[in-house]
Amino acid sequence: MNEYLEILKTQFNDRIRFEEKRSGIYQLIAPFYHEDGDMLDIFIEKADNNGKVKISDHGMTIMRLSYEYDIDTPNKKRIFQKIIGENQLAERDGRLYLETSRESLYPSVLQFAQGVGKVSNMRLFKREVIKSLFYEMLDEYVMDKLTRFKPEPKVLPILERDDLEVDYELKEFKRPIYIFGIKDDTKARLTTISCLEFQRAKIPFKSIVVHEDFESLSRKDRKRITSAADKQFVDLDDFRNNGEKFMEREVA
Repeated sequence: MNEYLEILKTQFNDRIRFEEKRSGIYQLIAPFYHEDGDMLDIFIEKADNNGKVKISDHGMTIMRLSYEYDIDTPNKKRIFQKIIGENQLAERDGRLYLETSRESLYPSVLQFAQGVGKVSNMRLFKREVIKSLFYEMLDEYVMDKLTRFKPEPKVLPILERDDLEVDYELKEFKRPIYIFGIKDDTKARLTTISCLEFQRAKIPFKSIVVHEDFESLSRKDRKRITSAADKQFVDLDDFRNNGEKFMEREVA
């Protein structure tokens, strides 16, 4: 192994060094850094009896990421798997790794560092990811936690108006409950129009609006949706904490 490490050191123009952490496991000390300036955790060791070399982070990347960002929803997991797949990494028990031939060790180290850096950067777009996942998280909650109310997604109460779609219909009520998710002014306006059109068509229903962030809407849109909707939850946490209680009162 030492011979190949020396070759790797030469390929990096002596800008790297190694520290043996355990027998046969060497940490690469190299100018590869996280966005906050900390060095990437990269370890090199022999793979299990297959003649290859394993490049690994020994679980440090995901552990570090978990301090600020959890990969805790199906969509986040899909994003994570896409990142490691695109960089030809593998994951086992929270450890990222890449097995390579000794001859390909240099480009594989560069590839591994790039992949680890992208996984680490998931924390930097935390707000954007959460924002993009609002509808996915709402869907996950409704279809998983509210199954006893028989939710049906993408309902058209007025068949000839396919522009007035209800995100979810809950059927287990005297009057069905229509749930709308709102993350921006555009969806707020469409929901307002939909509720008013359903009322004008004399459809018996009760509307629930779940906001990503009620305060982020414009003042006029807050007023319009408040006038049109029967019940609003200011954000997803509010809906998770209080939505079922509201529905139980409707059933009673």
